[in-house]
Amino acid sequence: MATNKKKSPLGTIVFMVLFAAVVIGIYFAITRNKDNSSTKEIPAETSEADTLIKKDLDWEYPATPREVLKLYCRITKCLYNDDLTDEQIKKLVSQVRNLYSFELLENNAEDEQIAFIKGDRAEYKKDKKTIFSFAIDSASNIEYIDTKAGKTAVIKMYFTLKAGAQMDRSFEEFSLIQQDDGKWKIAAWRLSENEVAIDETD
Repeated sequence: MATNKKKSPLGTIVFMVLFAAVVIGIYFAITRNKDNSSTKEIPAETSEADTLIKKDLDWEYPATPREVLKLYCRITKCLYNDDLTDEQIKKLVSQVRNLYSFELLENNAEDEQIAFIKGDRAEYKKDKKTIFSFAIDSASNIEYIDTKAGKTAVIKMYFTLKAGAQMDRSFEEFSLIQQDDGKWKIAAWRLSENEVAIDETD
């Protein structure tokens, strides 16, 4: 006659304990990962000043006269608008001087240029004035001239200046000269006597 064997409750208890341990372990693993992901530091956004300072112009020099002038305008806008340390001002001036022709560098001492910009920055701050934007004429409107100094590109542009609710435009004309290595360098600029139409299509 067959006898009934009772199942040992010990096996059930051990199984339940192991199952609970696995569940608790998974819970803590998920919680720990969530905490780590929520406390990860979000990298600080790189400022325009840092981006311009880090630009290696030996390797990534602008290829066209218009791109050279665009970079010049970006640096100028940053120099006059942003909160900068003296070291950042010095490095930004150094970058803009990398865009100058040899003759222009000779006629503009770096320390004098830095002092001039610092004075201008103070005036802008006092007048609550900023460079709101800039516009550069299209590549198709650039005038190319062969001179004794070399091939020259003449480009028109303007800065939009903002002082409170008032907006004004400063029209300028730039001359860039092509060096023997093919790089275009800023040789001179002057304020335009008249307002000119600027085509930004390219």
